[in-house]
Amino acid sequence: MRRMAALGSLVLAGLAACAQLVAQGAAAAPAPAPAKKAMFWKVSSADKVAWLLGSIHLGSKSMYPLPKEMEDAFERSTALLVEIDINHVDMRKMQMLVFQTGLYGGDETLWDHVSPETRQRLEAFCEKYGLPAMAMLKMKPWAAAMMVSTLPLIKSGMEMNLGIDKYFLDKAEKSNKRVVEIESADEQMKLVSGITAEMLEKSVTASAQQDPEEYGKRLQQAWMSGDAGQMEKFIQEQTSDAVEFAKAMVEDRNLHMADVAEQFLKGKEQAFVVVGAGHMVGPGGVVRILEKRGYKVEPVAIGSH
Repeated sequence: MRRMAALGSLVLAGLAACAQLVAQGAAAAPAPAPAKKAMFWKVSSADKVAWLLGSIHLGSKSMYPLPKEMEDAFERSTALLVEIDINHVDMRKMQMLVFQTGLYGGDETLWDHVSPETRQRLEAFCEKYGLPAMAMLKMKPWAAAMMVSTLPLIKSGMEMNLGIDKYFLDKAEKSNKRVVEIESADEQMKLVSGITAEMLEKSVTASAQQDPEEYGKRLQQAWMSGDAGQMEKFIQEQTSDAVEFAKAMVEDRNLHMADVAEQFLKGKEQAFVVVGAGHMVGPGGVVRILEKRGYKVEPVAIGSH
């Protein structure tokens, strides 16, 4: 499992908030060329429409303004569906929860569970990104894995406050649009805490072979260009080393997300669904699931305005 881009938005928010405390002097990523495609789909039944937008939870100013097609679809929708409503979570409490559940007590340390080579790489990571080595020493594998994944992205100029789901949550709050949470905080915490020491070691080994900040820029470029194939490749890279974890973290969640979207397609409200882009793409993604259930799912063409 090489990257954690498909992590639950709430727990990622907690880690991102922690990581933000040690990420200083971040530079904004360069702005890519205007996109013609997007991680954005229209779902139709006989008489109903819903919208699917793949998000990246950490964004940058270069991703805005968003295409008019997205903004218009959001305005026409009556409900915003997200993984978790991070605007109504006590982030200080979330940070405390991450530290309380993600740190070893007593004499036990992370070094008791990883190889000497992994320890050296993690200590080098701490030195590079200004994270106190003592903090990594006491982290459980899942917390260390998330920090290794999140901190370089923040260093590259990406912020939780500029994430796509955060953007639409803010708009929904201003317009009093109904917000529906697809998942719960407990569910997301249970999933990420399933990251084992073995998974961490594989992630750290992969990080040593690829510049994680450059990876963040590539991820952002894929989103802005609407390159679903590249996004699918990212998810495959993330999950190739941990099949069972991938099933719980991605595939099973995709099914639930599709179920919730379908409830709205059968109901009276028009839904604007914003979940991690990795959940939309691939043979087991929300887009393909809804197609298999008989719905018409088509990419939304993005104009040049």
